[in-house]
Amino acid sequence: MEIDAAAEAEDDDLLRLFGHGEARTIEARRWLSQQLGAEEIAMDMHDLEGFDEVIRKLLATLPPERVLSAYAPEERLAGLPPEQVLSAYAPEERLAGLPPEQRVAGLPPEQVLLALPDEVLRALSDSYLDTLSAETRAAIRARIGR
Repeated sequence: MEIDAAAEAEDDDLLRLFGHGEARTIEARRWLSQQLGAEEIAMDMHDLEGFDEVIRKLLATLPPERVLSAYAPEERLAGLPPEQVLSAYAPEERLAGLPPEQRVAGLPPEQVLLALPDEVLRALSDSYLDTLSAETRAAIRARIGR
């Protein structure tokens, strides 16, 4: 007999868990989580055809933060490229807590100059500014007005 048809005919949530339907009761989800919690039963269930689909259904009923709470922070981020993780944060959040020398680490000297406040840039002599690349010099002059 087809599991989906039997589940609907009998209005049986336990059968729905093993078919393509969604469990409608918390009791069915609780039963499944209890079964998955028992190591020897979980191993047997893991071997069942469609086990992954059943797990996906169960996880879909939980809020993401509850699912993620089962993992350590490094496990939550495993497999994500750094750019994707960092894109969730504003630049000032990315740099919060870093000392100034780490904030500019790896930048060429002219780029470090552009990180300085305007008051410091105003203190630079014209003869020093003339030693910089045209692009950096133009950016600095635009900021300090000279």
